[in-house]
Amino acid sequence: METLISQTQKNHYEALSISDKAGKSTAFIEYMLQIIDQAPSNLLNINGKTISVENRIAYFISLGKTDFARKEYMDVFKTISTATASRDLKKAMEQKLLTSEGSGNQMRYYVI
Repeated sequence: METLISQTQKNHYEALSISDKAGKSTAFIEYMLQIIDQAPSNLLNINGKTISVENRIAYFISLGKTDFARKEYMDVFKTISTATASRDLKKAMEQKLLTSEGSGNQMRYYVI
């Protein structure tokens, strides 16, 4: 997030100024929400490089979800296919990072 703020420093100071003059923090909060919204995308796609399966798994686990379905995993990584998501999750189970229960569309994954 610091990198994004640095890259949009003019907007950062402008939002602070507007908020200060208005006596309300609305403009600054809106600016920060935009930064927060952009941060994961920038983290996951640095310089157009594809993020590795290990980094995808680590990032997803860092989000704090303790149980989830493959669709929820894919909602975070919108550019990956169903097959890629399945391979990622299988690898995470092989690495003993996840366990699963159920089958097919009903399968749930649990962080160990």
